[in-house]
Amino acid sequence: MKLPTLTLLILSASAILNASITEAQRSAIDVSTGAKGAYTEAEDTYKVTFPRNDIKVTVEGRPMVPFLGFSSWAAFTPSVHGALIVMGDMVLLEDEVNPAMSAALNAGLEVTALHNHFFYESPRVMYMHIGGSGTAEQLSASVRSVLDAVKAIRSAAPTPVSRFAGEPVSEKSSISSGLLDSILNVKGESNNGMYKATIGRSATMHGAKVGKQMGVNTWAAFAGTDDNALVDGDFAMTNSELQGVLKSLRKSGINIVAIHNHMTHEEPQYVFLRYWGKGPAKQLAASLKQALDGQKMIAVSTSKEVLFVCEHGSAKSILAAAEFNRLARERGVPFVAVARGRVPDASVAPAVAQSLARDGMSAVEKPSAVTSADVAHAATVVTLGCQLPPASSRPGDLRQWDDIPPVSADVDIARADIRRRVTALLDELSTDPIK
Repeated sequence: MKLPTLTLLILSASAILNASITEAQRSAIDVSTGAKGAYTEAEDTYKVTFPRNDIKVTVEGRPMVPFLGFSSWAAFTPSVHGALIVMGDMVLLEDEVNPAMSAALNAGLEVTALHNHFFYESPRVMYMHIGGSGTAEQLSASVRSVLDAVKAIRSAAPTPVSRFAGEPVSEKSSISSGLLDSILNVKGESNNGMYKATIGRSATMHGAKVGKQMGVNTWAAFAGTDDNALVDGDFAMTNSELQGVLKSLRKSGINIVAIHNHMTHEEPQYVFLRYWGKGPAKQLAASLKQALDGQKMIAVSTSKEVLFVCEHGSAKSILAAAEFNRLARERGVPFVAVARGRVPDASVAPAVAQSLARDGMSAVEKPSAVTSADVAHAATVVTLGCQLPPASSRPGDLRQWDDIPPVSADVDIARADIRRRVTALLDELSTDPIK
């Protein structure tokens, strides 16, 4: 039935009013970030800015002021069902980049780009772009954690440092290539005691296949000695792989120095990050291998991921993901499960960790908050007594397990019930040709 024009106008106006970022949300953003934002009604956007008055930057020797592009900012706008999305750009000196990036990732934000905006500036300034979705309180607190990380660096060292932490690396190299070959599972190249490994990927661009020799690759170059080496290189990642690689490298202490694209019009689209690390060569290679393995799991699970979500992400979803992954491995089925929480606890429930440990299984170190991107990425989503975030679009396959016995009463009873359901789910997914 075709609705009258006046009805359509009323419905449209109502949708606009419901979408507006509220005064309460704006106030929460101001309180958390410590700034007074500005609302743009035409775009329904609330933006807070943070001028870098604490640093003195020159370009070509000319003093620059925040107005000329040296202010960090974060802008918030409504998504669907009352949640918000945030986008922002952080103005960072070189020694602030990686602490700020870790703070953003740990707070549940995505880091989407890292690059320069100027030439011939002093000190050097980098720009880190961030994004995320959630409530006003969650997102503004996450932005504040990035700002606090920057403030801590400048408070500890008012003058920016001019090198990465760690001992200087010898100019004469003597890297043991065989050891790194075995860790990275590749056959690398050696040159004057240095070592380089290259892992090709593939894409299609303008109708032609492009691969390793055309620059679609991940590579790592080592110099120095086995005991004290440096590594630098590129990671080639699809969009869905970027955040996982960033988290893995930062967790291992590898510094990220750039995130950008190398091409346009390629399929799939690749993002590249440049990195730099210092330490024992064996340790550096193991860190890179861990990131590569995680990247591979993400690539495999792009359309084969099962997302389990419970309220606090510390019990039911942890048990479900662990049981699912164990059974999938035993059957050789290419599915991967992940656990998330609606409002995650600080740690996994001890009883859950102990129950899994008894069977040689381990839980994640820290529960993670579910995001709309998690929901969109998963082939199957299972909620265990909770609702999905308001901003999440419903996936094609959504299951609700609302009557599982409480873990707090008896973890073994709850786990047995979850195992039964997981087994039935895996049976179904394994025989479903669509998945």
